[in-house]
Amino acid sequence: MANTIKLKRASGSDPGNSDLSVGELAIRTSNCKLFSKNDGGSAIGIVAGSADTLTTARTIAGVSFDGSANISLNNNAITNGAGYITATLTQEQVEDYVGGMVTGNTETGITVTYDDSDGTLDFVVASQTENDFTTTLKNKLDGIAASAIANVVEDTSPQLGGDLDVQSSKITTATSNGNVKIEPDGTGVVEVRGAGGNDGKLQLNCSAQSHGIILASPAHSAGQSYTLIFPDNQIAADKYLKIKSISGSGSTAIGQAEYASLDANDLGEGTVPDARFPSTLPALNGSALTDLNGSNIASGTVAAARVATLNQDTTGNAATATALETARTIAGVSFDGTANISLNNNAITNGAGYITATLTNEQVQDIVGGMLTGNTETGITVTYQDGDGTIDFVVGTLNQDTTGNAATATALETARNIGGVSFDGTGNINLPGVNTAGNQNTTGTSGGFTAGSASNLNSGTLPDARFPSTLPAVDGSNLTGISAGATGGGSDEIFYENGQNVTTDYTITNGKNAMSAGPITIDSGVTVTVGSGETLTIV
Repeated sequence: MANTIKLKRASGSDPGNSDLSVGELAIRTSNCKLFSKNDGGSAIGIVAGSADTLTTARTIAGVSFDGSANISLNNNAITNGAGYITATLTQEQVEDYVGGMVTGNTETGITVTYDDSDGTLDFVVASQTENDFTTTLKNKLDGIAASAIANVVEDTSPQLGGDLDVQSSKITTATSNGNVKIEPDGTGVVEVRGAGGNDGKLQLNCSAQSHGIILASPAHSAGQSYTLIFPDNQIAADKYLKIKSISGSGSTAIGQAEYASLDANDLGEGTVPDARFPSTLPALNGSALTDLNGSNIASGTVAAARVATLNQDTTGNAATATALETARTIAGVSFDGTANISLNNNAITNGAGYITATLTNEQVQDIVGGMLTGNTETGITVTYQDGDGTIDFVVGTLNQDTTGNAATATALETARNIGGVSFDGTGNINLPGVNTAGNQNTTGTSGGFTAGSASNLNSGTLPDARFPSTLPAVDGSNLTGISAGATGGGSDEIFYENGQNVTTDYTITNGKNAMSAGPITIDSGVTVTVGSGETLTIV
């Protein structure tokens, strides 16, 4: 019976260098391509009738060439055996040189032919028969055939010789609703390792693989290696995870969790927030409570035993407290507490003479008139007219010095020149361009005057006649001497108005009295000073 030799085989991809031993053959079943590993450790693919690569790579003009890919050559490095070819070669010349290199050469197991017509190199590997194999290679192939399997599924105990890199693929199963099982040995564990400074993480995705939760290891800096055993009791709503027991200690302890109800005894630290207390406390023993505020007792009766012994004198009228023992007079009205009373506003004072009641216009005028009676007046006479409620002011005779030229005032003591014309006040004068006859000369610069600009007024005083009877809307904040006269509807002059809030310190002018309509509020920190010789009246 003839021997049957089965080569190492696989489908889908070419074998790599690590898949073959030197001289070992393998076949890719998808395209019947034959492979072997040369002494240099490279897996070489061979197809009947041609070869993918040379068994031994050759150097062409200093560039390694094994037939697996095109190469580029440096013209200056191509020699003809007698030195560098300095001329630029055509592609045909290069092809002829390379063709000459495979002419008269030694070829074993392969035939290399240069086809000058199309500039190609053709490679033909000699056909292989059973008799061409060495005894060593044949024995190796026999051993492979004896233990060969048709596919990986036939291997009932496969093992990895190195790390398994799934790249962008996954480990899955074709079994319907089948589980992917990972089973450690003995006390071993399924380990999810950290890498590149990142802690180990296990992600549980949703069915659409679009999001998921991650279980992560504590950081390396935490130094934790504890074991958490999931609850050993039935899961239930409104429970929380609690570590029921611990074996071992420290970072390597083993904790048994359970689903537990929240027990007040479990509160080992912190403070219960106010919102967690009921609006009404249940019946509790409050004997240990401290710092109770009696003002918080809103109802009920304090037992007599809870009231300390008082040492106040409760004899006499205090026992009833329904009336004052001695009636008092308030603004002229007797009051003993047994009934309400009414007061006359005009009789109410605040102890400092300030009238806080509302006064009539006549009362205010009389008060002001009284301020002008018995007062000191120098150079002026001020009289209050009770009949019409006015105050008259008469300035006395002035005592200015009227000696000298001021007694005549018919001429200037020293004549002055006006526009080049002498003027002493004894008669009118004519100025160039301006004369008393009214026939002014408007030639020259005087004829060019068309309008006066207020900005050109840098001296003098405007006469009253230049002001309009009603001033336009202007800012009058800098005006002084404005009288705060009475006002009212139409032509009435009844009401004197003032502010109600003092926001800035103020001192009544020395030798003056002041009056305001109240009530008046003085802001905190603000002081109103009334001198010993002045009076402030608030009506």
